[in-house]
Amino acid sequence: MRVTSKEIHDELTRLGHDVHLEKRDGYFYFRGPEVNNWLDRTVKVSALSSLTLEQWVKEFNRLKNLNKEILGGKAKPNGTANKKPKHS
Repeated sequence: MRVTSKEIHDELTRLGHDVHLEKRDGYFYFRGPEVNNWLDRTVKVSALSSLTLEQWVKEFNRLKNLNKEILGGKAKPNGTANKKPKHS
């Protein structure tokens, strides 16, 4: 059975995530407040049906853990950046 973007969205929402899946040429990516500061949010498959619903959820969790590792567990809220201290 083919999975739909609505099913993926609904399952991630049920699991407490505020994200949507967007398609680009040759890949998909997650977007939304929870993932906006992630450095990697792409899944390199060409069709939704390349993965099952369970695999899409696993990919989301894999990316969540990867970004936590990359960012050292210190993801910044939207609109904030690491600023260099001012020297006087």
